[in-house]
Amino acid sequence: MAYADSTLLPQSFRFNTVETVDTVFSKILVQNLFKDETFKPGVTFTDKYNERGGQIYARRLGKTAAAVKNALASGGLDLQSATETADSLVLIQKEDAISRNEKCYDLVETLRASGKSVDKVAEVVAEFKEACQILWMSYLLKDPATSGGVKLGGATRSASTTASATKAAFIADMLADREQIRVNGGQPDVLIISPAIESLLLADAYTSGNAFIPETNEEVLKSGKIGRLYGMSVYTSNLIGGGTPSVLPVAGNAPANTGDAANCEYIIYDHDTFAIAMDIEGLRLVNALDFIGSLAQIQAVCGGGVVNPALAYAKVVTP
Repeated sequence: MAYADSTLLPQSFRFNTVETVDTVFSKILVQNLFKDETFKPGVTFTDKYNERGGQIYARRLGKTAAAVKNALASGGLDLQSATETADSLVLIQKEDAISRNEKCYDLVETLRASGKSVDKVAEVVAEFKEACQILWMSYLLKDPATSGGVKLGGATRSASTTASATKAAFIADMLADREQIRVNGGQPDVLIISPAIESLLLADAYTSGNAFIPETNEEVLKSGKIGRLYGMSVYTSNLIGGGTPSVLPVAGNAPANTGDAANCEYIIYDHDTFAIAMDIEGLRLVNALDFIGSLAQIQAVCGGGVVNPALAYAKVVTP
């Protein structure tokens, strides 16, 4: 059956030279596959540091030891020697601009035979939210802040860099990091794991007395939360671990995670130490000037990182 030269037509269409059927648009839409929405304010990060402005300095209170001595000894009721204030500063810079701008042609909407339009504003917002999730995970996996540094960095790297072949190996490494956070004075309440580690947990979830408590499927669909482990909320994220698609996978060529994100098994932290500061400048649907149609637009500026690297650990495996 002969076809017209497809190079003269949009790549999405191919026309038959003999009329045999009508072409219509199905009313069913193929949904985009988005990254997991793991990060939520007040749950897996804090937004309490956010202020209006391009950069925010937060004062980190200093900590010095109180003196204890025998009150009955000579000078026992004298105050200890005065110490200087040991406060320091941490800096959150809103240096990342996130935006999405999509053309919506009126002609395309008119010619859709099915009458099934797409809510482009909702789609743009979903794409924007995915970009935020990817960016915020990169904040957690930045290099840790240097000693005495002001600008925020990422989570401290776990001492273990060997891939977990079993659930027991993962638990041992994770508990060692959890213990260190507790020793440092934190309350580890968030554990983000890769899909590979999720499989280790779920494969043994039915065992009697298992410390992992699975959530319902509804929770997984809404937030990626899969359960609780040793009092921590456990989230699975395809932003870490093996290659996962950020676009619809076609012929196996979907972009994969790279660098520390690809080699990360888990991140454990006190959610109050992971700070995100973001200002959404606007969300709008405006008439276009250079074509008949409109523009669906959203833009924000954002910054963040780990306020205290002693309260966040990431296990990054040596490839």
